Amino acid sequence: MAVVNVSSEKNMGMWGAILSLVGGFIPYVGSVLSLIGLILMLLALKGIGDAVNDERPFKNYLYGVIFAIGGLIIFVVLLVGTFALVPDDWHLNESAGIGLVILFFVLFVALVIGAAYFEKRAWLAMYEITGTKEFKDAATWTWWGALTAIILVGFLLIIIARIFAIIAFSNMPGEIGEETGQTPTEEFAVW
Repeated sequence: MAVVNVSSEKNMGMWGAILSLVGGFIPYVGSVLSLIGLILMLLALKGIGDAVNDERPFKNYLYGVIFAIGGLIIFVVLLVGTFALVPDDWHLNESAGIGLVILFFVLFVALVIGAAYFEKRAWLAMYEITGTKEFKDAATWTWWGALTAIILVGFLLIIIARIFAIIAFSNMPGEIGEETGQTPTEEFAVW
């Protein structure tokens, strides 16, 4: 494989990771910043994948995004549908309300795990392509964060994974590949 320059994708991915992390903490405009960051990361992964003829980072990250968005839509429809279909004169008792909260929380965690599985695969593919250790760390923290999201500490681990993704993009080499040169000729000694 020839050496390819991916410095613009590197910067795009780093800024996308920063915006998607920071956007989660800013009220009102944070969701727009997160969306812009998500798009920048997808474009960076697409550019890197095209440069090295490997679609895995882009495809896996895109599958994770689609899974998360689709799951979020299903979650909102179930939540709104549950309360919209209940007659006005009918009141949920305490155990039914607690049961619904638990059901929706478990559904939410399942969606986080599903999306994290694809994100983990994307970061592992980036680790294989670039050799940047922080991509592997981001994959590990993402996966463990999703698995422990049920006890809420996982969401902190997912934030740590996002920080590792930022570090990974900033530490990633600007050029990927190996020089294609002449293979050394073997010299045979004649006795």
